[in-house]
Amino acid sequence: MTDPLFLCTLLWFAISAAVLYILRRREQRAIQAQVRQIGQLTNETNELIIFLDYSAPGFKEIDAFLLSDMPGRATVVFTAPEWLIAAKAKKWERHCVVNASSLNASSSEVSPTRIVTDKYGKYRVFHEVPAFLKLMSRPKNEHQAQGMG
Repeated sequence: MTDPLFLCTLLWFAISAAVLYILRRREQRAIQAQVRQIGQLTNETNELIIFLDYSAPGFKEIDAFLLSDMPGRATVVFTAPEWLIAAKAKKWERHCVVNASSLNASSSEVSPTRIVTDKYGKYRVFHEVPAFLKLMSRPKNEHQAQGMG
């Protein structure tokens, strides 16, 4: 006969996998709804969406990347006072700046500073925003040289 401990472990694994699957689908739907709403607010779709809180620890570093010659245009969903949003929208003129308070309340369920990339409807979330931007701003040939070494 089968060991009861094995059956309990197997049941626990199946339940955990199901819960994880449900949570991931819920997160993907929330991200999809946010991206759709951002697209409606801005009338444009960018592959890179940066959710940024001005009180985040890496804000100054992220700000420097947005001011530099970052490749491509990004949508910045900015959580800050109105005056700071207006000032940064002028400075980050290459990018589309959206006030985070104009999104539905469901957008506050996830951490305030993160990057969402949209590749053909597949969304990936990165929480290490400065590291992601640093990697993204490297020249392409430097990426390839590091991959070969």
